[in-house]
Amino acid sequence: MKLSICIPTYNRFELLDNCLNSIFISKKKFSKLNFEVCISDNSNNLKSKKIISKYKKKINLKYSKNKKNIGYIKNYIKVVRMAKSEFVWVIGDDEILKPNCFKILSKNFNKNDDIDFMYVNSNFLQSEYFSKFKKPFNSFNLPNKMEIFSNIKKNKKVMFFELINYKVSWDFLLGIFQCIYKREMFLKNLKFINKKQMFKPGDWSTFENTTFYCETYALAFKNSKSLIESKPIIVSTYGHKSWQNLWDFIKIVRIPELLDMYRKRGLNIIDYIIMKNFALKDFFPSFKNILLNGKKGGLHYINFYRHIIINLIYPSIYINLIKKIILKTFRYEKK
Repeated sequence: MKLSICIPTYNRFELLDNCLNSIFISKKKFSKLNFEVCISDNSNNLKSKKIISKYKKKINLKYSKNKKNIGYIKNYIKVVRMAKSEFVWVIGDDEILKPNCFKILSKNFNKNDDIDFMYVNSNFLQSEYFSKFKKPFNSFNLPNKMEIFSNIKKNKKVMFFELINYKVSWDFLLGIFQCIYKREMFLKNLKFINKKQMFKPGDWSTFENTTFYCETYALAFKNSKSLIESKPIIVSTYGHKSWQNLWDFIKIVRIPELLDMYRKRGLNIIDYIIMKNFALKDFFPSFKNILLNGKKGGLHYINFYRHIIINLIYPSIYINLIKKIILKTFRYEKK
């Protein structure tokens, strides 16, 4: 089997229904891709089981219900271990596959048998959009024009660290739904992540429990050929995320830390400086929001020296602030 679509889920039943329906639609449109769907369920009732039963005969589906909520990270790892395919694609239960997804993936696998990793472009869509339609959502009803994640125009085969570029992925592979990778290589290198930090309680409380999969990518695929799929084949929905208050913290603390890790694992120094300068461009407005939100914004996780003082050397911090002041002044005078 070529691909396992792995879905860790928790109490988002309608969204899971939409997600599975989009997979079924993509299969109907192109049936030649040999794939399975693996679902590990952290939910506290049986609603997911009812949804799963609708798709058991429609797609090759494995389902496991956890006796208790084991947390996102353990659920992620469990669902990858459930998979049996060469490649795994971990997606959120709130993601929607586009109807042409499997056709594009099949073509990529057939033409690129030397890759270990694939980065796929995506669109963004407000989750409230789905309220206009009958349930489960039909992916043929996706709007023609949606926000696009990456502005890459052509498919390209690159080495893994060439993906660590804001022109490819401005969050530097933090979005799980954009990464398809060889399962065995990932699992073999997962053991090198600091388990104490990875399983520490609290959303985004440590670098490891925020980005453990990215560090595993860097260990497993640092010498691998990777493919960039420029055409969006999946839609990420927003407006319902539980961690929205932490987004500014993620932008100026966790993403710069992610680049520090990539540098340690092999990213060259020039690319590291360029990417970190880009990542910190919204430092001052984001830090202001963190201060205003306090604990809800992740303020208690900030190390003053490591997350603030050291990062003040990057010029984009000041250039972007000056641009914002000039723009605000211009708009005020225009009024």
